[in-house]
Amino acid sequence: MNKINQEWHAAHLLAHDSRTLMRIVDALPVPTFVIDLDHRVTHWNRACEIILGVPASEMVGRKAAWRGLYLDPRPVMADLIVDGDCEALERYYSTTLRASKIVPGAYQAEGYFLKSKRWLSVLASPLTDDQGRVIGAIETLHDITEQKNTAIALLESETLKTSVLSSTAYALIATDPAGIITVFNPGAETLLGYTSGEMVGRHDPRVFHDSDEVREHAGRLSAELGFPITPGFDAFVAKTRTTGTPDEREWTYVRKNGSRIPVLLSVTAIRNAQHDITGYLGVAANIIERKRAEADLRIAATAFESQEGMLITDAAGVIVRVNQAFTNLTGYSSTEAVGARPTLFKSGRHPRAFYQQMWAALKGQGYWQGEIWNRRKCGKIYAEMLTISSVTASDGRITHYVGTFSDISRNSVTEAEIHRLAFYDSLTTLPNRRLFLDRLQQAMAASNRNARMGALLFIDLDNFKLLNDSLGHGKGDLLLEQVAKRLVGAIREGDTVSRLGGDEFVVMLEDLSESAPEAATQARTVGDKIIACLNKPYDLAGVAHHSTPSIGITLFCGQSESIDDLMKRADFAMYQAKSAGRNTLRFYDSDMQASATARAMLADDLCEAVRQQQFVLYYQIQVGACGRPAGAEALVRWQHPVRGIVSPIDFIPLAEETGTILPLGHWVLKTACLQLAAWATQPEFAGLTLAVNVSARQIRQPDFVKQVLAVLAETGGRADRLKLELTESMLLDDVEDIIGKMSDLKACGIGFALDDFGTGYSSLLYLKRLPLDELKIDKSFVRDVLVDANDSAIVRTIVALAQNLGLAVIAEGVETKEQRDFLANAGCLAWQGYFFGHPLPLQEFERLLRGSNDKTLA
Repeated sequence: MNKINQEWHAAHLLAHDSRTLMRIVDALPVPTFVIDLDHRVTHWNRACEIILGVPASEMVGRKAAWRGLYLDPRPVMADLIVDGDCEALERYYSTTLRASKIVPGAYQAEGYFLKSKRWLSVLASPLTDDQGRVIGAIETLHDITEQKNTAIALLESETLKTSVLSSTAYALIATDPAGIITVFNPGAETLLGYTSGEMVGRHDPRVFHDSDEVREHAGRLSAELGFPITPGFDAFVAKTRTTGTPDEREWTYVRKNGSRIPVLLSVTAIRNAQHDITGYLGVAANIIERKRAEADLRIAATAFESQEGMLITDAAGVIVRVNQAFTNLTGYSSTEAVGARPTLFKSGRHPRAFYQQMWAALKGQGYWQGEIWNRRKCGKIYAEMLTISSVTASDGRITHYVGTFSDISRNSVTEAEIHRLAFYDSLTTLPNRRLFLDRLQQAMAASNRNARMGALLFIDLDNFKLLNDSLGHGKGDLLLEQVAKRLVGAIREGDTVSRLGGDEFVVMLEDLSESAPEAATQARTVGDKIIACLNKPYDLAGVAHHSTPSIGITLFCGQSESIDDLMKRADFAMYQAKSAGRNTLRFYDSDMQASATARAMLADDLCEAVRQQQFVLYYQIQVGACGRPAGAEALVRWQHPVRGIVSPIDFIPLAEETGTILPLGHWVLKTACLQLAAWATQPEFAGLTLAVNVSARQIRQPDFVKQVLAVLAETGGRADRLKLELTESMLLDDVEDIIGKMSDLKACGIGFALDDFGTGYSSLLYLKRLPLDELKIDKSFVRDVLVDANDSAIVRTIVALAQNLGLAVIAEGVETKEQRDFLANAGCLAWQGYFFGHPLPLQEFERLLRGSNDKTLA
C-alpha cells in the first residue's frame, strides 16, 4: 500500500478533532470523502475529483448510495462502480451508522470505476466524536489497477497490532519505534525466503540487508542530515523520522538462501494524531526485471559503440542515428549523416537490380547480408560487408532498419582477383563464357521488359589454326590480344565483348530498335565496322599479319528462346558466313538476312548515287489566295539506274542514318538556287518563291549559315525568293543554336517555314521566338478536315495561331475543291496539293505554270 495512505490511516484512526481531520483530508493526495449518519457526502477532496472524474460540487450534499441499498433519487456511486462487494459495504454502513456505534475494525471492498477506468479499493472507517459516538464514516480510495490484489487494511490502536492483508505483491515489513518487526506479509516471505514466524519479533532487519551497503548508506546519510547515523536500524528510519517524508531508495536484499535481489524500498514513519511515531512501514518492490532491462540497455549501448560501423534508419530509410565507428569508416559525422539517406554513400558500381534485390530480401525476410561498394566522404570507393535487419513493432509493422558494416577492402582485393580469374579471360581480360552467359540472361530479361531487341554477333577468325601452326602459339596469342582490343573499340560502352575460347569471340548488342528490320540494320552496321577494323594489318612482334573474320548474327527479343538456342543460331550463321567465302557476315533468319542485305545494298547504292548525281528535283506548285501560282516546293527524287524512280520515303531515312543526307542536302540546295537564278531571268517565273527542305543534321552543322550563303553567292540565286522548310522535331535539341542560325539567315533575306506543323513537339515559348515567315499545315489534318471534327478544329486553331503571330499559313495535301473551300473559309489562303498539281520534273512544271498565266488554278 502506498506509504502516504498508510500514514494517513495511522493518523486518522486516532484523530479526535474533526476539523483537524478535515484539514488533513484536504491536504492528502489520497482520494478521500466523508459521509454523515444520513450517508450524505460532507467532504469530497481534490484527489477524488481527479481519480473519479466527478467534481466536489456534484457530490457534496448527496447520498453516497451504493448498489442496491439506501436508494437515492440521484444515485452517484452506483453509477460509478460496476463491480465489487458493494452490498457488504452497505451492510457495514447500516450496522455502524444506523446504530450510531462503533463496529470493531474497518471494511474494505474493491470495484471498477467507469469514469476513471480504474480498479479501486474502497476503505470505509467510522468517524467518532470526542465522546466516542459515531458521527459518520471516512472512505478512502486506493488505485489497485496494476496489482488488483486484496487491499491491505491497517488498523491502529495504541500501537500497530494488526497485520497487512496478504494478497499484495509488495513486501510489507512494519516495525515498532524500536525496530521490532511486527508485520512480515506473504509478499515479504516470497521476496526474502523467510517465514513470518521467523521474522516477527526480531529486532534488526539488517539480517536481510547487505551489511556493507548499510554502512555506506549510513555514512552518506550522516553527511546529508548533519549528525552521525549508526549503521543499524537507525540507517533505515533516520531520514523519514527527521524529515517526515518517506525515505525511498534502491537496496540490495539478501535472501535466506544467500542470493541477492535488488529492490526499491520506501520507509515511512507512522504517526498518531499527536504526530508521535508509533512505528515504521517499509514497502519493498522487486526491481530485478528493471535492472535486467537497464543492463540490456547498457549492453546495447556498448554494442552500438563497437568497432563495426552502425546506422539506424526509420521505416522510410532516413538515417536517425550512427555510431562513432560509422564516422571513422565513412568520414561523415553524425550531424552530416542524420537526416540523410544511405544513398549518400552510393558508389555507382552496382546496377539498379542489385538494390532492388536487396530491398526485396529485406521486405520478404527482414534481413540482408552481402558485400557492397560504397563511397567515403573523401570520394574514395571501398568494399564493405553490410548486414541490414528490419525492426518490427508488435503489430508486424516495420519501424526501423539497422545496418552494421565493416571495411573489407583488403579482402576484396584478393576476392577481386579470384573473381577476375573466375569470370574473365586471362589472356585478353575480356569476359569469359560464364560471365557472358550471365550477362546474356540479364539482357534477355531487360529485353523482355522494354520490348527492345538485342543481337549476338558470333565471330571466328579465318585460318587462325594456320597462324598457330606456322608461327607458333605465341604469335597467335598476340593476335587474339589485338583482336580483343579492336572489338572493344568497335562497340558501344554498354555492349559486351567476350572470348568464348580459342579464336571465337562473341559480341552482344543491347537496346536496339523495337523494329526487327531496323535492329537488323543496326546489327549489320556494327558487323561491318568489326569486319573493317579486323581487316587492318597486325604487327605480331615485328611480324606483319593479315586476318579476316567470319560473323554470324542472330537477333533476340525477350526470353522466348533459350540461351543455348541463341548461341546455336549465331554459330550456325557464322558457318554460313564461312561457306559464303569468309570475311563476311550472315544473319540466321533468311528473311531478315534478305532484308538486311537489301537495306545494305540500298545504302551502298545511295552513296554511289551521291557520287554519280543520280538525283533530280521535282517541283510542286503552291497557289495563293487569288488562285495564281505563288511558288513551289523542291522535292528530290532518286533516278536509280536499275530500280527507276525511288521515293524519298524509301531513301531519306536511310540517308539520315548513314550521313549521306549532308552531301545530298547540299546538292538539293545548290540545284534549287541555280533554278531560282534561272527563273529570275524569265518574267513569268521571276516572282516565284522556292521552298527547300532542310534536315536536322544539316542545320546542326556549325558552318550551316556559311554554307547557305556560299551557295547563294555561287549560284546567283535571290535570297528573298528562297524559303527553307524546317520540321518541328528539329526544335527538340539545342533550339537556341537553331534560332541563332535562322536569325543570321533571316537578316540576309531568306525566309523560313515550319513544315508539318501540328505533328511534332513545338513549344509556343520557342515558336514565338523563331524568325518564321510561314506555318505549313500538315496533310494529315487536311485529309479528313471535312469529316473529322478534331481535324477541322486543329486547322482553325493553327490558322488563328499563325494570324496572332503575324505569320502566313499554307496547307499541303489539298486534293479537292471542298477541302480548298473549307481552308479558305477558315482563313488559310495558300495551298499545295494534287488539286493544283502533282510534283513534276522541271519542264513539265514550267509548262503547267505557262498554261496557268491566263487562268486561275483555284
